[in-house]
Amino acid sequence: MTEDVKHQPFIITTQSPYFLYPSDSPRAIISTIKFDRKNYDLWEHAVRTSLKSKNKLGFIDGSIIKLKGKGEHISDEKMAWEMVNSMIVSWIMNAIDSRLHKKCGLC
Repeated sequence: MTEDVKHQPFIITTQSPYFLYPSDSPRAIISTIKFDRKNYDLWEHAVRTSLKSKNKLGFIDGSIIKLKGKGEHISDEKMAWEMVNSMIVSWIMNAIDSRLHKKCGLC
């Protein structure tokens, strides 16, 4: 006889890196410093500081990884990761000079 494995529900608290505040929108500006190819060090520091303050740095430093889905089942955590990652990509795009968007690899 096999036991049913009960999974803990995936709950996002305000301390979770998956939490997005109502003010966190794709058009949000996380840095007034726009990357223009000449200011990478300053831009990187500003973006990393901003993402750290939002508890999202793990999405770009690799410490929060995307879960692999099993078949058609997509976990709540995987969907949350994809949602927050998409938000972060939009924030970073807003911090890159628009003339570089086609060349940045995020598009």
